[in-house]
This record gives sequence, structure tokens and C-alpha cells, in this order.
Amino acid sequence: MHILQVTPYFYPHFGGVESHVMGLSETLIKLGHEVEVVTSRYSRMPEIEKIKGIKVTRLPQWANMYNTPVVMGIQSFVRKSHADVVHVHSPPPFTERFAAKGAKESLKPLVITQHCDLELKGLFGRVAVSLYQNALGKYPLEAADRVISTTESYATTSRSLWDIDVSVVPNAVDIDRFRPENQGDFIRDKFAGNDEPLALFVGRLVPHKGIGILIRALNYTENGKLLIVGDGPYLNWLKRLTRKMKLENRIVFVGPISDYWLPAYYAATDVVILPSTSRLEAFGIVGLEGMASGKPLILSDIPGVRDVISSEEGFIVEPLDPEALAKALKKVWNYPEMAKQMGKRGRERVEKLFSWEKVARDIEKIFIEVTAK
Repeated sequence: MHILQVTPYFYPHFGGVESHVMGLSETLIKLGHEVEVVTSRYSRMPEIEKIKGIKVTRLPQWANMYNTPVVMGIQSFVRKSHADVVHVHSPPPFTERFAAKGAKESLKPLVITQHCDLELKGLFGRVAVSLYQNALGKYPLEAADRVISTTESYATTSRSLWDIDVSVVPNAVDIDRFRPENQGDFIRDKFAGNDEPLALFVGRLVPHKGIGILIRALNYTENGKLLIVGDGPYLNWLKRLTRKMKLENRIVFVGPISDYWLPAYYAATDVVILPSTSRLEAFGIVGLEGMASGKPLILSDIPGVRDVISSEEGFIVEPLDPEALAKALKKVWNYPEMAKQMGKRGRERVEKLFSWEKVARDIEKIFIEVTAK
């Protein structure tokens, strides 16, 4: 089967959707399919290249608003493609509309994965989101032969998906790359001496990730360190907050790291924390990477994210509540044997539900069903 993946951004652009498209495409190729990606072009990137066996075509952006590429050429590209099925990943918006138009014009089966809802801050942002959803956003979902959501709780609480028949297929993780046997002692020795407990956050430094809440939570604990891996526009504000809370000796802003070293950072830590506060976080691949590495999780109790674990693999805490987060953190740090068992059960859950082979086969089944119509 020739599968065309349509995504607003793709590697080396960093993000959960980009990571998902890469992992899915690689696994579908292993399953014997031909996979092609069409995406936006930015900077001085090549127009056509091959990445890990995937043909990638990058089309010029007509405009870019709120970090959203408007690539009108996707409609024509999809229409002329020889793909057997078109799989679109959204958001950011606009891309799915152009792809849906091209797929319907050429009678190609269309599958859309809605990774999260649109959300913009401020009155103008809310108005812009409402206008897009009412005027343009409904068409792709109504035109799709199948719509995928990554969790049941997110689908049932999403306004854009309320009247849509949704298939639930979760995100996935490379369980061979992230595993309990990985070594991270050199990182632990560098950042946390004398068996000091260590927590890890990985992600973009943006407001909806809840990192400020996490920093405040550390103030309710007596010891332990926090590694913050990532970069983003919120960095300077977070550093100022850290100084204000007098936590400079307990919080390390590691900065962005090479993807090669990421498994070692998970291996070095005692707990992985995802304190997100917004529907822009609909799943949390970081949680899967932590579980695959055999680490307990502390997650926010928000739709989508809460579905990643049961109470057996970590703690689900009220978002925006630093004291609740600190309480869970102290339990993990103070009861290492309990934490170890949580991590073990998390690894078992990942192997059962979130391996790329399982998730890719579930999506492959959907492709087979829509192409058989």
C-alpha cells in the first residue's frame, strides 16, 4: 500500500506530532508499505529528500501565523499523488483542509488523526479559533473516511469531535530504544551526588506545559533535584521564577539535547513528570518514554494525559496544584521500592498497549478498511 502522510511540520522540527509521524512511518515501512511524507518547507531545507527510507517533500509556505504554516500547494500535491490512502495529522490547522480538498477531488480515502484541539490565548486567539472551526475546520473531519483520536477521554471532551465517529488509537514509543536496561549513571553523577533523588521534565518550555507549577512544587519538598530538558520562549521566565523561589541549587536547566542522549536522561532519573495544564497536551509521549524506561510517572489529571497510566504506574494529580504535585513527588522519592514496582508495571503496560508494532498495525487495519470501501 502507498501511504501519504500529510503533516504541517516534520523532522527535524521538534514536537510530539512530528515524532509520531516519524515513528509510524518507519514502522509502516517495516510492515511492507511505501510511505511518503508531504509537509511545509522552512529555512533552507531541501525540497525533496529521503529520511530513514521515507521520501519527504517540503512545499513552500504561503504564510505562517501563530506558528501555523499555510501551505496551499498541499491540495494539488495530494490530488496528483498516486497514494492509496491519505493520512493527515492535525493540528496546526489549514493543512488538514488543503489535504482533505485534494483527497476528495481525486477520490482518495482520507484518514485524519486529531492529535489535540486548537487553543490560542487571549480574546483574539479565542475568536480566531472559533472562526476557523466554524468556517473551515468542520469540513476535513466531515469529509474524512475515518477520524482517529489518541484517547477516549480526549475524544469525548473535544468539541470538534462530539458529532464525529472516532476510532481511538494511542500514540506509541520505541520500546527497544527506551528500556530499563539503559545506562544513565554518568548523568546522575554529574547532576545529583550522594544518592540525591532526581526528577525529570522533558519538553518545550511553553506555558501550557505547567513547568512553573512544577518549580513551585519543588519548594514543598526538602531535598532532591529537578532536571528540565528542553528549550522555548518560557526559559527566561522560568529561570527568574527559580531564582525567586531560591531553588537555583535544586533545578538544572539542561537545555536542548541531542535525541541520541535522551534515553540516558530517562535512565538517570527516579521519576518523570508531565505537569501540563491545557488541552494542547492531549497525550504526552514523554510519559510513554518514561514508562518504557521503567520509571514511575506523575501526570496531570487532564483529558488524554490521564489515560496514559492507571494508578498502578504512577500518580495522577490535580493540574495547577503544586502541593498535590509535591505530595506525589515525595511519595516516589521516599518509597523507592514502591517507585521501582510502579516503573516495572509501567514497562509492562507500554509493551502491551503502546509499542510501535501494535499501534502501527491498528492504524494499518484502518487503512485497509477505508481502502476496501
